Amino acid sequence: MSTLQPGHTERRSIGRRREDKLLRHRIRKLNQLFVVCQCITSEMNLHALFEVIMEQTNQIMGTQRSTVFLYDHKCGELWSLVATGMKKNEIRIPSDSGVAGWVFQHNTPLIINDAYSDPRFYSGVDKISGFRTKNILCVPLINRERHCIGTLEALNKTGHDFKDEDIEWLASISQYVAIALENSIIYEELKSYSEELETTPVRIEILEKVKGHLSKFVPSSVARLVEQNPDKMAFEKIPMDVSILFIDIQGFSGITEGYDQRLINNMVESHFSRYLECINRHSGEVNEISGDGFMVIFKSGSSENNAQKAVAAGLEIVSENKRLNNEHSYPWGRVELHLGINSGKAWVGSTKIKSPTGERWTYTASGFVTVLAARIGAVSSETRLYVGPKTYHCIENSCDCESIGRREVKNVKTPIHIYWVKNIKENQSDI
Repeated sequence: MSTLQPGHTERRSIGRRREDKLLRHRIRKLNQLFVVCQCITSEMNLHALFEVIMEQTNQIMGTQRSTVFLYDHKCGELWSLVATGMKKNEIRIPSDSGVAGWVFQHNTPLIINDAYSDPRFYSGVDKISGFRTKNILCVPLINRERHCIGTLEALNKTGHDFKDEDIEWLASISQYVAIALENSIIYEELKSYSEELETTPVRIEILEKVKGHLSKFVPSSVARLVEQNPDKMAFEKIPMDVSILFIDIQGFSGITEGYDQRLINNMVESHFSRYLECINRHSGEVNEISGDGFMVIFKSGSSENNAQKAVAAGLEIVSENKRLNNEHSYPWGRVELHLGINSGKAWVGSTKIKSPTGERWTYTASGFVTVLAARIGAVSSETRLYVGPKTYHCIENSCDCESIGRREVKNVKTPIHIYWVKNIKENQSDI
């Protein structure tokens, strides 16, 4: 039976105590790591998570400062939040710059115990933050798909240099950091998307209200063009076959001069509203409105079809005006209209008026056809519908008309043959 020598027993005892101490130290570090990971994975706000990661990493690694760099796919940069005085500022570096860039590109941990002597060290961050880096341990952040999403750095280990065993601890932390960061990014994206979804119905409702109000001022063809292609709003004028109807209230200046404006406004609104129904039934488009009248374009069909629709709308307005005069009485007497229609080719599109204060567009039909329609309307009186020769040739077989002869009209050299359209013939009621 062998007997252990006293010196040998003492050495074994010292060895066991050393092993016990290392084991207790490892257990303590593992407990710290467990607590750190709980703290890191419980925070969802990205900026707050940066703070938690840096604080907990410093605690377990015994370092003065820690930094998380994340990769921005859109910019191809690494970014982080770095303390500058009393606040945190975002900094960005190229994804291949500095120690963080080297670790990110090589997907390999790196220890540098003399930072300023290593060419891979980027001192620009120190200049921004006012912190002087002495030594660095940097590890890649690997996500669940085994992709590197950034780096985790521990800076200035207290008391001594970094050792290989420190890589194990920081790598362990980095696994939880990567998970927490990805969860936080997903959370932030979901929160942003949720907020956007919440505001989308409100925005749609506001836009619909705006659209509803603007449609009262904007010609319907313009509204349709904008809806079809809001990015292309040239509306260049093009020649089109049209029929133009002008309507205005006879003797309106005298009415406005002698009577209450509220009563006049009520009359205009009630009459024009009923006229508008007639126009819409025949695909007319109210283009310009003045205080006592408006201009209507008929352009959706052939020359003959446009003329027939314009005349049908005009005759309905004549009938509607008679009904309104029977329903309402006014101190100035009956409401009578000037009505004139002319047909032909006009330039239809936008007229752009520019000034130093801005630009205004008007969608209209311009040319002699439009001018003559207004002049023919001025000749009309007592709510008679007058038309020019081109319109007459399109409707002479479907309507009862009476020639009122050639009339001189303002600013037109030769007299114009004008016709009074009385009604649509019985066998042509579908025009």
